[in-house]
Amino acid sequence: MPRWTRARGPRDLGRFVRQARKRRHLSQAALADELGLTRQYVSEVESGVGNLYITRLFEIFDELGIDVRLEERGDDDDV
Repeated sequence: MPRWTRARGPRDLGRFVRQARKRRHLSQAALADELGLTRQYVSEVESGVGNLYITRLFEIFDELGIDVRLEERGDDDDV
């Protein structure tokens, strides 16, 4: 059964990322290493810390009436 949620802001996005990471049994450090990021940045994303880019992006979505649906791909959908 697919897991999905509507993201209305940075907190929703962060919560979904954290849950997906944990389901894959990855630490924040391991995910950060895979992506060339810092663990601190992954932590901030998961905590819903809204940087200027993400905050403005959700403001645009809201103004234009755009819903953002986050959905985990199934194993067959992995790129």
